[in-house]
Amino acid sequence: MFENLDCIALRTVRYSDSRNILTAYSRQRGRVTVSIPAGSGRTAMRTRALTMPLSVFQCVADVRPDRDILQIRDMRSAPVSFLEGPVRSTLGLFIADILAALLREPQRDVTLYDFILYIREHIAGASGTALANMHLCFLLRLQHFLGIEPDWSTYTGGAIFDMADGIFRPSAPLHGRWLPSAEAEAAWKLRRLTPRSARLFAMSHTDRNHLLDRIMQYYQIHFPGLTSLSSLDVLRAIFS
Repeated sequence: MFENLDCIALRTVRYSDSRNILTAYSRQRGRVTVSIPAGSGRTAMRTRALTMPLSVFQCVADVRPDRDILQIRDMRSAPVSFLEGPVRSTLGLFIADILAALLREPQRDVTLYDFILYIREHIAGASGTALANMHLCFLLRLQHFLGIEPDWSTYTGGAIFDMADGIFRPSAPLHGRWLPSAEAEAAWKLRRLTPRSARLFAMSHTDRNHLLDRIMQYYQIHFPGLTSLSSLDVLRAIFS
């Protein structure tokens, strides 16, 4: 059965001399895996341009119950803004890398798809402080869709943050996965960071990278397989 798909490109890996395997997140089917041409031919080069990390494209897919890798045709770019420049393309690579690692099931979530597009459009249009904060904003907002958003209502002055349970506590738990009160308060204040308010959160490169490390630590506690993201080092470097 042929089906129209709206897709966000996440990750491409080499499959053979003539084919690559692309992981994408689609509005209609959630995570999908598709076969695309590889090599230096005109079709392969055009496809590569359409499937850069976090690029948005439309296609027709041959969907069959006995086939995990979809065959696609009529691939075309969607009418969205491009991520121009090294900072925006690096942010796109990092976000696509995170999503490819975390969205493992072919589960459709239109709200999540729209959220990714929403973040992407803000990256395309942001500058200065807002652009520099956009990856933090993405990671904080993504927690809601993954079911690991902290319970902000448990915060009180002087509390620590229990990263394992995602709640604030008056005293430290026995395990070592918690943030002291000063960092817990900073995390609580950071809950207000949204794409619209990102320009208001001025911070140094050191502070921004420290927050990134803490947020990634929180993700890795809840998703132990989230390791060795090469794009994370590139992201740290570009904001250093």
